[in-house]
Amino acid sequence: MKQEDRKYVKERLEDLSEAPTNNPDTDTIEIRGRTVFKYVMKEGSKGGKDYRAVFDIINSQIRITAIFHRDQGYDKQLISKRL
Repeated sequence: MKQEDRKYVKERLEDLSEAPTNNPDTDTIEIRGRTVFKYVMKEGSKGGKDYRAVFDIINSQIRITAIFHRDQGYDKQLISKRL
């Protein structure tokens, strides 16, 4: 990941920490029968920044399971190993 993209993702994740489940860019997904959260980080049109974060909330803390570019898709098997 490019340095500018790392900075962008870090800033967006900091925004997420304020209201993780009440964010318009947050949704739920099912992974191996478990519901976790998906956070969409998108800026610009085609060719712009388009990242995803999968996270869970444990003991009132956000636990990031995966961060990836949308082009990589959701490797649910890999993500489920981290849950």
